[in-house]
Amino acid sequence: MAVFFFVVGLEIKREVMAGDLSTLKKASLPAASALGGMLFPAIIFTVFNWGTPTEGGWGVPMATDIAFTLGVLSLLGNRIPLSLKLFLTALAIVDYLGAVLVIAFFYTDNLLLLYLEYGAGFLAFLLLLNYLGVRKTRIYAM
Repeated sequence: MAVFFFVVGLEIKREVMAGDLSTLKKASLPAASALGGMLFPAIIFTVFNWGTPTEGGWGVPMATDIAFTLGVLSLLGNRIPLSLKLFLTALAIVDYLGAVLVIAFFYTDNLLLLYLEYGAGFLAFLLLLNYLGVRKTRIYAM
């Protein structure tokens, strides 16, 4: 998954900087689609499981496996429009981030802020490298 997010993250960054997601208007559709794709399954699950011992599992149907869809699309190659691949890639990123946040905030009894601080430190380091113009992917992969 780390390699998947690394490669997809690079693609999204390229599209955000100079591609089809470079404006808020263009980027809002995949984000809104991912949000709807997380909320509606959770709501449907809750409606059907209200008052049962399983009603706490509403977070399970939230995470879709869009990565499988991306793999199939990549196998189809040039027969699939790039805009569709880009839309699904952006949707996958938002969907996975949303699922991780739900797990962290709603399914964790004891959230350890120290690890969030570590993550924020790594993110700050990566942003610094980006700001300094480091373009070698090997450095980011480490």
